[in-house]
Amino acid sequence: MTAYKLPPTDEKADYVLQQFNRIAKGYDLTNDAISLGMHRAWKHKAIKSLAIKPQGKYLDVCTGTGDLAMLMAKQPNFNGEITGLDFSPGMLAVAKERENQTRKTSTLLANLSWVEGNAETLPFADNYFDGAIISFGLRNLVDLQAGLNEMARVVKPGGKVINLDLGQPTTPLFTPLFFFFFDRIVPLIGLALQQDKQAYTYLPESRKKYPPPEKLTQMFKQAGMTDVQWQPLAIGSVAMHIGSAP
Repeated sequence: MTAYKLPPTDEKADYVLQQFNRIAKGYDLTNDAISLGMHRAWKHKAIKSLAIKPQGKYLDVCTGTGDLAMLMAKQPNFNGEITGLDFSPGMLAVAKERENQTRKTSTLLANLSWVEGNAETLPFADNYFDGAIISFGLRNLVDLQAGLNEMARVVKPGGKVINLDLGQPTTPLFTPLFFFFFDRIVPLIGLALQQDKQAYTYLPESRKKYPPPEKLTQMFKQAGMTDVQWQPLAIGSVAMHIGSAP
């Protein structure tokens, strides 16, 4: 059996786009299975750290199926603007349907917009948003630093920029179990739920080239952000970075 190889840099964007379009409809169910539902708690924690203002404007980069954007929109007394950006039309179609179904069953005061675009060249003016967040999407970019630079650019000075993504566990007993689960079991979950082992082999492989939390902290600072800090979640398997836009 030929070993799986990550796509070369010049092919990564198209490769990742094809995969996310392909798995969009079953994406949420598979995320629940892989994280045992814990991704929901991590996202709530990230939103709390964003310190959302009732009439603010917020950006969800690599919004995917829009679950985090919808969580922001549902914050108590929030009647501001939420923009979800993604490069996958398949994912955005699911996000729009999620919004439509929510508006049929509950009162949603927020103004939501879904934008197809590139996270490395955000189609927004400088200092437009009160805060921005990216959840499990940064490692899918071709140029991670460009993505962080752009988030810092479009957020008003002092506004929060948050990245929620994979960490690097160091607990002796947990670490080998985490790597075994991620490298061996996650592709099987993708095969069982999505009939797509390849997309969920990319996931653990992409982790191997993703910067450790300490390096990502430096990248936040390189983007000009201040008050940068990070928090380990799930015994270090997930990391949340927070910075203030310059």
